[in-house]
Amino acid sequence: MSVLCAVTITQNEERNITRCLKSVQFADEIVVVDALSKDRTVELAHELGARVIHKRWQGFAAQKQFAIDHATSEWILLIDADEEVTAELAHEISQLLSKPPMESGFRIRRRNQFLGKWMRHGPWARDFQTRLFRKTNGRIARRPVHEGVQIDGDLGMLQNPLNHFTHQTLAESAQRLNRYTSLEATERVGGRKIRLFDAFVPPIAVFLRYYLVKGCWKAGVHGFLLASITAMYKSVLYLKIHFLQRERHVRESQ
Repeated sequence: MSVLCAVTITQNEERNITRCLKSVQFADEIVVVDALSKDRTVELAHELGARVIHKRWQGFAAQKQFAIDHATSEWILLIDADEEVTAELAHEISQLLSKPPMESGFRIRRRNQFLGKWMRHGPWARDFQTRLFRKTNGRIARRPVHEGVQIDGDLGMLQNPLNHFTHQTLAESAQRLNRYTSLEATERVGGRKIRLFDAFVPPIAVFLRYYLVKGCWKAGVHGFLLASITAMYKSVLYLKIHFLQRERHVRESQ
């Protein structure tokens, strides 16, 4: 059995995939699960030595777990297509796995780029994700969005960062907001009742918390935009949950 498999999922990631896969060439194997991309994603992945498996889109959690299941290595490095393993992190992981660590998994700090600027202030500056783990001890949480990795055993912390090139344009931010709020709304429709009031007042509190309390104001215009988009996400999410709940109530009343 090889030691480390870098795993990622893709769907039309031509813009990002080369940077991503070049950064994980130190891994023993690379597995890409592609959801029938229509651009050059698959071609570029093959050129960089990845084993590409085609699977129609079944959701973030299902795609990632499918990719992990097809790895043949003892350890998994889970990376998104818009992320990049820094040279320092690659060296740290290689040194760590040169002799089996006691931990079952490790958290990695993500260095997030928002609209072309590294966010050194606010909550995005303190973003830690579980991305390196023993295959036998880790699994993807079955959620439609914000799925994360569940680990059986102890977690350690790596010192070097993982670069994340997210929200590269405002148009991309809007697309992500629409997609993710729809997925999360379907998960939460059976929860507490959401009123129209919730779509307008609580998001104001979200903005103030992000901008003032969590320090987004230190990031200038980018911090203001991040706090605004986060508040807008909450507002749109609550609106979608409200209307889904209302539709379900009408169906049940008939």
